[in-house]
Amino acid sequence: MAKKKGNLRWVFLIFILIELALVLISSGFNKKLEIGFDSGKLVFRNIPGHYDLQDKITEDFQRDEFLVKNTRLHLYEIHDFQKFTESLTMDNPFMNKAFSVINEGLQNNIKNSDPIWNYSNKTELINELNKNVIGNQKFYEAKFKDYIKDVSPETDYYLTELAKAESNLTPLDHARLNRIIFEKFIPETILARQEYLPGIYGSYKAYQIFRTLFGEASALGAFYLIRMLFIVDFIFILLVIFLKKSLSGKPSKGQLIMEMIYNTFEEFVSDTLGKDKLHFTPYIVTIFLFIWICNMVGLIPIPGFMEPTRNINVPLGIGIIVILVVHFTAIRVKGIWGHFEHYLNPIKNPLAALDIVSEFSKVISISFRLFGNILGGAIIIVVVSSLVSYIVLPVGLNLFFGIFVGTVQAFVFTMLALTYIGVEISE
Repeated sequence: MAKKKGNLRWVFLIFILIELALVLISSGFNKKLEIGFDSGKLVFRNIPGHYDLQDKITEDFQRDEFLVKNTRLHLYEIHDFQKFTESLTMDNPFMNKAFSVINEGLQNNIKNSDPIWNYSNKTELINELNKNVIGNQKFYEAKFKDYIKDVSPETDYYLTELAKAESNLTPLDHARLNRIIFEKFIPETILARQEYLPGIYGSYKAYQIFRTLFGEASALGAFYLIRMLFIVDFIFILLVIFLKKSLSGKPSKGQLIMEMIYNTFEEFVSDTLGKDKLHFTPYIVTIFLFIWICNMVGLIPIPGFMEPTRNINVPLGIGIIVILVVHFTAIRVKGIWGHFEHYLNPIKNPLAALDIVSEFSKVISISFRLFGNILGGAIIIVVVSSLVSYIVLPVGLNLFFGIFVGTVQAFVFTMLALTYIGVEISE
């Protein structure tokens, strides 16, 4: 046993040293280490990169906003500012038009053979290009297709749409097309290429479907959320099948754990609703297990995996279902008028309006408590990981926010759902 522990210690130490070496080779996060094949040759090189904590948080938690942000030009994307400004005076219709929309002071700086470019002037130039070129829906013309070769499928789609009498391009499509055309006239060694083009598993058509269903502001977010919910449902079903097949007179560890969870909640149901209401136990256990699996799935070290409960739509949807079940149960127990009389009879209950508001506040309270804790924990893990340059994974934080807080919040949500039922049918 001691030998195994010693081996694991050496593996962990080697892993840390490799990560440290990669960070040092890449100059922190200022460069990216690229290993792969280029034109049939094996390459091992540093390429200019940029790391920003706010960008990382936006990428992880607001994918569609990150997509919009990466359509615009950024100062850190320009590797050689002098050559970049020289490219603006290039002799072709597109760049001539781009140069003409820049204010006169910046034009004089660009024409100057030895211009003085401070941070303020650079930022002003980038803002001018983003506003009047990248963000201008009327900037490009269909004839620019003649100047572009080796276009990507997305670019070809945009240019084809431009040729139609009625284009269905969105403002983001217009900006992306302007950016793609703009990049065609400036070498990659001067201006970094636009990243994160819209696509779901590399398919722009799939992205279009989700954009049509959910809107441009939430297309990617909706896809990743639905994907994670399917994964959670799949895990849930596998868990049920596995437990059902492993049921036996001599219970396994998994069976014992599930029986302990079920018996625990059965006692809570008995104490809260009474022994004649034990049929609520499967409903209560299902809520707990679903939320718990949602909170735990973010611990799986696979890129793109996230906790569905850190998206407000999931806790809010569960909260609405919980309150609907509460009122449906109350109607079955007390009858329609017996239940709603409390809210509709101002003579019997002068504060009926406040009670109605209270019911809506229950949905908000139970949902936002779960959402805030899970989202806050995920953001803290990203921030701390960034501070330690991802050299040492903050295992303690993952265990605390992932397992401990995730379990506690699932339990609190479940107990509140049980309590709300108990309050309504207590009479």
